[in-house]
Amino acid sequence: MKVTIVGAGMGGLAVAALLSRTGQHNVTVLEQATGFHEAGYGIGLYPLGAMVFNAIGRGQQLRDKAVVLKTYEVHGPDGKLLQSIDLNGLLSAYGPLLGVTRTDMISILHSALPDGLIRFGCRAQSVNMAGDQVSVTLENGQSIESDIVVAADGMHSAIRRSLFGEIAPHETGFDAWMWWAPLSLTERDTVSEFWGPSAFVGLYPMREFINVAVAVPKELSPDPKGSSEEILQALRASVGQHAPKVANMPHLWDIAAGKPFLWPMHDVRAPALTALNERVALLGDAGVGFLPTAGVGASNALRSGAALAYELSLSDESSAQAGIRRWRKRVEKIVHGNQSDSRQLAKLMMVKHDSTSALINLLMKHMPVTAMTNSIIKSMEEPF
Repeated sequence: MKVTIVGAGMGGLAVAALLSRTGQHNVTVLEQATGFHEAGYGIGLYPLGAMVFNAIGRGQQLRDKAVVLKTYEVHGPDGKLLQSIDLNGLLSAYGPLLGVTRTDMISILHSALPDGLIRFGCRAQSVNMAGDQVSVTLENGQSIESDIVVAADGMHSAIRRSLFGEIAPHETGFDAWMWWAPLSLTERDTVSEFWGPSAFVGLYPMREFINVAVAVPKELSPDPKGSSEEILQALRASVGQHAPKVANMPHLWDIAAGKPFLWPMHDVRAPALTALNERVALLGDAGVGFLPTAGVGASNALRSGAALAYELSLSDESSAQAGIRRWRKRVEKIVHGNQSDSRQLAKLMMVKHDSTSALINLLMKHMPVTAMTNSIIKSMEEPF
């Protein structure tokens, strides 16, 4: 059976790595980039996703590149601690929450693939039926026919667009900016977030740097064409106006590497996770996009990819469509629930008005954040 995977992100590489281990299928990955480069920032990887690295024999490599995150703290705009959650206790039955860079995760997944599996510089534009097969049309006009196509080409998926047209995104009204700050900024095992009106600041430890995330309303967001200094100056002014004590944290505005990266705070949900007579599966952000607010998007893409690889490993040309249907039944409720949690959490984290922020800060003194992430924890008990 021939399987074409569009997109060499975490979900697509997980499917490729697991499916290629069976030796039973002809697997090809199409990636629009010309090669792997430094891309993205930090990932909070739940056991939900980390377990996939064990399945491909790369669990130790992942742990060597990661830090164990033991505590999650929420602070108000005045810097005062509102609540602290013991992550070790919360996840003790499943494994640790890891802080690891997207670049390292992609590199480890890539190392588990046979040589030549990825075709770089191939930009897929659309899919359609060609008899009993699915044809992927590339930007250069070439067509590639397969029994199954896995659309894993991200939040702005061209494959999803070709199937369903433009999908209106779910907007939060905020932009997030990411950069690498020095390790001296915060504790090495503690995630710290500061929730204030029109100013969210998150500090996420990685092995070599702290991943800083600052979210502000879109109308206050800096011009991404500006220099690093101009972007940071504008963000500091926005945060300083609403949360001056947070804005004055030592080293918060020090860049240790790279340039501030813009992450628009929106997501999408495809009308369906399967298409073209169950011969196309929409995986990861291509099917159900995630806000970073619950930190579970990468974990869902990896675990959904593992579930898809398993169902396809049981299938041949005659039974592949049934495998795709089983996969949809496995993952749809879980990923939709996790996405809903991330959306609900965003409503608490990012607000524009002082009165709403004050109410949320009062609420956070009495209600644990985990009340908003129940389906994420429960999903670790569910068979994806």
